[in-house]
Amino acid sequence: MKPLRALQRRTNTARSEEARSLFVVSLPRSLSSLLYVAAAQAVGLAEPAWTSDGEILNRDRVPRRLHSLAPTDERFTLLGSAPDAFARMTRYLDRTALRRGFAYKDVVQPFVIGGWEGLGEFNVLKVRRNVAEVAYTMLKRQWLYPARAASIFDEHPWALVEGLVRAEAVLDALPGETVEYADAVFDHGPLEAALRRLYPEAPLAPPSYIDRGFARTRRRLEAERRDSLVFRRLEWIVSAVRERLRSDDPREEIAGVLP
Repeated sequence: MKPLRALQRRTNTARSEEARSLFVVSLPRSLSSLLYVAAAQAVGLAEPAWTSDGEILNRDRVPRRLHSLAPTDERFTLLGSAPDAFARMTRYLDRTALRRGFAYKDVVQPFVIGGWEGLGEFNVLKVRRNVAEVAYTMLKRQWLYPARAASIFDEHPWALVEGLVRAEAVLDALPGETVEYADAVFDHGPLEAALRRLYPEAPLAPPSYIDRGFARTRRRLEAERRDSLVFRRLEWIVSAVRERLRSDDPREEIAGVLP
């Protein structure tokens, strides 16, 4: 992975100044940081100097001395449960996210991004990953905040999965180009093709993020999931939660048939 600070605004060309800004969105743990860096470098866009990985709504990615620039330390905020915080974040995006020459990213506020009218002024790159894989990596780190978006289930991993499934639906509905994680971990081609559709007039540099170290890590993680009973159970839970959200069956009927 190339150092993020290598993303510098190319003031000696008009390309980064004139290009429409890019917004990369995904669920957490979806290769979004690597794809963000590769995409920004390919197009010639700059990262906001006060963020890490362009995460404009993630307070943890802002240096402590600049925390006053970040809107909140909340995650997976919903309009219905936190209308004031939701409105503050959309206003923050309106005044902070520049429409030309920059690349931004979000993985912690999918509902805010989905409810932000200003997103229509950006090119949007969506990274989609298998929800069971996302839940598996988040459970390992005890990152349970997607459960804040759950309204049916209140125990983990069910609540975590429900929050992720609901967030996935919001991201899927956004306009933009989609890159599948399962394809992007093997080949640069899917990212390059998506960027060419988003920036058809731009002389793109070939994106690059896969090297031997990346491939070794990919093989190790794939083997770990393949041998994990926890992951297999999560696959079943994702399927059951999707079915529950599509139907009117009571929660107890699903929870009662756990493997």
